[in-house]
Amino acid sequence: MKNNKILLVELLFAVLSIWVLCYVSGNPETAIVALRIYVLVLLVITVGLVFALQYYQRMHSSVDMDRICDMVRGVNAPAFIWTSDLSTLYTNQAMDELLGISESEEIGDSAVLLGRLFHSMRLNPRNAAESLEGKIYDSALRGRDGNKRYISWNTALLKQNKNGALYFSIGFETTELEEAKQSLTAYAKDLSESQNRYALSMKLSGIGILLCQTIHDEYYVSDEAMEFLGITENKISFTAFRKKLHPDDVVVFDNYLNKVRGKGGKNEGEEEEHYSRPRMMELRIRSAVGKPYVWYAYHYHDNLQTTSGSPIVGGALIDITSEKRKDATIEKLAYLDEVTEIANRNKLIHDGEENYRICKTMQTSCWIIAVDIDRFHIVNDTCGYDKGDVILRDFAHVLCKYAASGGFAARVSADNFVLVLHDYSDYGDEDLPIRTMERIRNDFAKLSTGVFSSLALSCSAGFARMPRDGESFTEVLEHAEFALAMGRGELSYMMGYDANMHREIVGQSELEKELANAIAERQLCLYYQPKVSLATGKIMGAEALIRWIKPDGTMVSPNVFIPIAERTGQISEISRFVLWEACQHNAIWQRIQLTPIVISINYASGDFYQKNVCENIREVLLRTDMDAKWLELELTERLALGDINYAVQQMNALREMGIQLAMDDFGTGYSSLSYIQQLPLTLLKLDRSFIIEIETDTVAQEIVSAVIRIAKSMNIETIAEGVEFPKQAEILREMGCDYAQGYLYGKPVPEMEFQKLLEYNTFGRLT
Repeated sequence: MKNNKILLVELLFAVLSIWVLCYVSGNPETAIVALRIYVLVLLVITVGLVFALQYYQRMHSSVDMDRICDMVRGVNAPAFIWTSDLSTLYTNQAMDELLGISESEEIGDSAVLLGRLFHSMRLNPRNAAESLEGKIYDSALRGRDGNKRYISWNTALLKQNKNGALYFSIGFETTELEEAKQSLTAYAKDLSESQNRYALSMKLSGIGILLCQTIHDEYYVSDEAMEFLGITENKISFTAFRKKLHPDDVVVFDNYLNKVRGKGGKNEGEEEEHYSRPRMMELRIRSAVGKPYVWYAYHYHDNLQTTSGSPIVGGALIDITSEKRKDATIEKLAYLDEVTEIANRNKLIHDGEENYRICKTMQTSCWIIAVDIDRFHIVNDTCGYDKGDVILRDFAHVLCKYAASGGFAARVSADNFVLVLHDYSDYGDEDLPIRTMERIRNDFAKLSTGVFSSLALSCSAGFARMPRDGESFTEVLEHAEFALAMGRGELSYMMGYDANMHREIVGQSELEKELANAIAERQLCLYYQPKVSLATGKIMGAEALIRWIKPDGTMVSPNVFIPIAERTGQISEISRFVLWEACQHNAIWQRIQLTPIVISINYASGDFYQKNVCENIREVLLRTDMDAKWLELELTERLALGDINYAVQQMNALREMGIQLAMDDFGTGYSSLSYIQQLPLTLLKLDRSFIIEIETDTVAQEIVSAVIRIAKSMNIETIAEGVEFPKQAEILREMGCDYAQGYLYGKPVPEMEFQKLLEYNTFGRLT
C-alpha cells in the first residue's frame, strides 16, 4: 500500500512536469504564470508528503515497539530495551529477577538503575552504547541470592534519531559454562604447577623413575633417570640396564627381577599390607664405560599390578653416593683402628659373629688367636710413643700378611691383637695356629733394626677353635684371651684353650666372690684342736683353725679357700678375724676360771712382713684383755726364712711383747738346723709325715729323736702333729717330746664344744 501511494505521487509529478514543459514551450508569454503554479503545486505536494510520512512513521513506529516489547516479555533470557541517554528502560521478568526488581515494584529512575547495571558490568554508562553495540560482552553479576552469575550480552540498535538511539540487549546465561571453564583452568593450572613441582622435586631430590610391565623387556625412564644412566631416550632394555650395573650387583638385580616376574600377582588370601610392602636394594650404576660407579637406592614394591593384572617392574632410583661416603667415614671411625688402620674390636666382634654363624652352618672351623706383644711398655719407655706406634703398625702388617689367605686381623687394645684364621682342612689342623705364630714371631723379630736394634721383639699368643670352644664368637674370643692370660710374664708364650683348666679357674673366680661375701656376712668361724702335754695328759693349748660354713651347712676346706685368699689379698682380713676371735675366746675362758691355755694361730707371710704387725697384735690384746704369753704365732719355714734378717727382727719384737713363736711343719722345708739358732723360737712342730711311720720306720725315729734333742739344747719345746695312736704317743714321750696334737686327743671342734673339753680338763667334769 505504501509503495502504491508513492507511485501515484511520482506519476502526478511526472504528468505535471510534462504539462509545464509543453505549455511553456507553446505559450512563452504565460511561462512565468505556469512556473509559479508548478512551484506552488510542488510545495503543496511536498508538505503534504512530509506530514503524511511523519504520521505514517508515528503510526508504524508505535506498532513496532509494541511488537518488540511483547517479544521481549516472551523471552526467558534476561533482556531490556534502553536509550543511549539512559532515559528509557524496559525489562522483562528474567531481567527484573537479575536486577532484583519484584513484580509489584516499578522501575523508578531508569538512569539510576541503568547506571548501576552498567557499573556492575564494569562499563561507563556514558559509553555503554559504544561498548555494547554489535558486540558480545561477557559480564559477571551478583544475583539476589548473592551468587555470581555469568551473562553474555548481545546488543542491537533498534532506531536512531537526532535525540538519541534506542537499543535492545539480551543476555545468555553462561554460569555453568564459565564455572566449568574456571574449574578446567584451575585444574590445568594445578596440574601444571604439580608437574612443575614434581619435575623440580625430581630434579632437586635426585629421584629417577624406572617402570615397565613384565610383558615387556625394557624400562620407561624418567628424565632424571636418563641423566643417571647416561642415555638420551626415555627407554632402556633390561640387557642394557644390566650392563650398567656393577658385576657384584647383577645377581642381586636378576634375583629381584625373577622373583617379581615369578609372582605374577597377589596370592589368594595374601594380606594387602604384605602384598604392597615397599622394599629397597642398593645398586651401583655407571652412566658410561670408564666412568665411576655411583651408588643408588632402588625403591620398589615387591608386587605391583596394572588394572589388567599384569605385574609391574620398576621403582625409584635415588642417588645415595654422599650417604655412602658418610657411611664409609662413619664405618672407618667405628670399625678401623686409628693407629694401625686395621679392624678394631668393634669390627672384630661384628665380623666374628658372622664368621661364627657361617662356621656353624657350613660345618667349618676357624682359629681365633689372641696375640700380645711382649714387654711393649719397654718400647714406649725407651723409644717413645711415636716409635711405639710404628711397631704397632708394622706388627699389624705382619698379622695381615698371614690373614690374607683367609681371615682377618684386628687390634683390640694397646698391644693386644686378634688373628682370625680359616681352617680349610677336612678334619681340623690342630697345628695351624702354632705354625702360623712361629712365622709371625720370625717376621716380627726381623723388625729389630735401626732404632729398634737394641730390642728383642717377641710376642705371645693364646688360641681357641671356633665353633668348638664356645657358644658364640665372643665366648671363643674370651677363651683365646684366657689362654693368653695363663702365660702372663712369660716371653714367647703360647697355649691353646683348655676347657678343664678354664672350668677350674672360673670355679676359683666364683669362689673368690663367694669368699668375699662370706667374710662380709661372717660365714667364717674358728674351730679348735687341743694340744696335750705328753707328761700330764692335760690340755695345755689349742690351735685355732679357720672354717668356712655356708648358709646351707656346706663346709669349704681351708685347703681350697686359703690359697685363693692368699692370691687375692683377702688373707689379711682372714688373719685379723682369726686373731681377734681366738684372743676373745681365750680371754672369756680365762674369765670363767678355766685352765689357762696357749692359743696358736697361723700367720700369713704378707701379714708377718708388715711393719705394723706388732702394733696390730698389741691393739687386739689390749681390747680383749688377754696376756700376750697366752698367744702363740705359728710360722712356716718358708715364711721365716724368706728374708732371714727381717724375720729375726720381727720375731724379736714379738718375743719382747711376750708372744710365743712356733715353727710349723718343721722338717718339710729346705732349711738347716743352723738357721734355727738364729730364730727366737719357743716351739718346734714336728710334721706329721715323720709321726705316721714312727712306729715302724727307724729312720723316722732317728730324725725325730735328733730334732727333739737339738731343740732341748736350745731351750725350745717340741710338739708332734698327727698323733693318732697310743703307741705313737708313747714313743714320743720316751724321746722327750713335750706335747702332742692329733686325732688321738681330739679333732678340731667349734668353740662351745672345745669349751666343754676345757671344763672337763679343769674340773674333771662338765659344769
